[in-house]
Amino acid sequence: MSHFVNITTSIKDQKALIRALERIGFKNKIEVYNTSQCLYGYQGDVRPQKAHVILRRKYVGSSSNDIGFEKLANGKFVAHISEYDQGSGQYAGGVGIYGQQWQKKLNTYYGVEKCKLEFEKQKMKYVEDEDKDGRPRLMVLNM
Repeated sequence: MSHFVNITTSIKDQKALIRALERIGFKNKIEVYNTSQCLYGYQGDVRPQKAHVILRRKYVGSSSNDIGFEKLANGKFVAHISEYDQGSGQYAGGVGIYGQQWQKKLNTYYGVEKCKLEFEKQKMKYVEDEDKDGRPRLMVLNM
């Protein structure tokens, strides 16, 4: 049984988190709850970890566990990602695709989506493109 790791994040905005997850391939595959729900392991076993934003294992990978984001009392989300899915730990064999690189990409898109939400809230027009290295960038248009 793969061990879940609790990863502290700086993510606070649930809407931006969902939009970032959609951008990296989970559109229409995200479950969102007001009350945290149980996560499941790769064998369908109920795990003690709970989350408010969940990527079910059937979307994560055929031998994977659920990935969850639990909102804490301080407003931040903690990510619950198994060692297997991160590519670490004794059962992973280094093949997990939800490790540091994936987490960095999620954080990048979270930041972009957080900015876009703020621009939209203030009715500011913007365009998004990529720099020469493929990183997203935003530009506010003159109003």
